[in-house]
Amino acid sequence: GGLNAPFPNTTNGHSMSDSMGGNAKTLMFVNCSPADYNCPETSNSLDFAKRCKNVTNKLKSGGSAGDAAQVKALRAELSRLKREKGDALKKKRPT
Repeated sequence: GGLNAPFPNTTNGHSMSDSMGGNAKTLMFVNCSPADYNCPETSNSLDFAKRCKNVTNKLKSGGSAGDAAQVKALRAELSRLKREKGDALKKKRPT
């Protein structure tokens, strides 16, 4: 199995758990404050970002049959929505 998300029992860990691991690519932006009273928070944020950076993913190709069916259904829905959008635009255009 893969690594667990860093700090799994924290708000940050829970909010990012779906984004770390598997085939996901995650970007993290850390706000750092120069104020001395924000030093602990800035330090914690930088430590968390460093631990996130060290998470490695094991990419897997393919997927289950259910995944393939879901992708097919989503592609069909996207095609349908594009057709509907095109039809709606044609109706709005003056001839």
